[in-house]
Amino acid sequence: MDDLIAAMASLTGSSADPEVLGGDRGDVVVVRVGDVVAKAHQAGTDVEALAQRLEIAAAHPELMLPPLKPLRFVEDRPVTVWPYGTPVSQADPDAAPWEESAALLAKLHALPAQGPVAGAPERIVRAIKALPPDLPDAGVVLEAFQALPSLDLAGRALIHGDWHLGQLVHRGAWRLIDVDDLGVGDPVWDLARPAALFAAGILPGDLWARFLDTYRETGGVALTTSEWDVLNIPAQAYVVQMAARALMTGLQAVEPLIDACRRIIATHDTGDRR
Repeated sequence: MDDLIAAMASLTGSSADPEVLGGDRGDVVVVRVGDVVAKAHQAGTDVEALAQRLEIAAAHPELMLPPLKPLRFVEDRPVTVWPYGTPVSQADPDAAPWEESAALLAKLHALPAQGPVAGAPERIVRAIKALPPDLPDAGVVLEAFQALPSLDLAGRALIHGDWHLGQLVHRGAWRLIDVDDLGVGDPVWDLARPAALFAAGILPGDLWARFLDTYRETGGVALTTSEWDVLNIPAQAYVVQMAARALMTGLQAVEPLIDACRRIIATHDTGDRR
């Protein structure tokens, strides 16, 4: 790992000491060196798709943080290099850039639908497959996932594919980061995680309303009808994913998500499971 970090740091052109960001993220390594960040992507990453995603980010610096260099390789791992941006503070949720993020997503969704297929909802399926079934309450989460109808929603816009407040940094202005799941998909997936937090009672209603109202006012195309007509199933899917991750990592409030999973089970026809 030390050799990988040193090689990544050399790509930044900075002589500052490298700092590993984000803690344990499995097969992803993110290193900050001064004002530059290098990211080693997962083994098995679709390099062609990643290159397309970098091109999209570079073409829209008003929305996304643009890469500093073309795709590189270190120890056969694809590595991308980016300017450092200040992340959203976790200390004051009310002061988080809900309106700014909603406007960015609305503008992203208005761009031509191009590029590879977006990562959502496949990442939800991966989270469920990774959940050890013997963990406490894992059975509830797995049953809630089985209760959901098909998650295959037709792609019709350019979407982030894994949006949450952690995918936002400030560098002159707020910008989207992390292009790993960027591509063509249904834009409801970019709204579904905050919708899930609201439905689970974790995100306060006034913050959800600020986010949703700004998305609509900026011309967002995801909500063609009443929001819950299109958000209900994707939001439930994200509840299940977040519950699975919370059980495995302990980094989120577990009980509200498990309670939400029980409600999902109760609201679906138990005779029609995937």
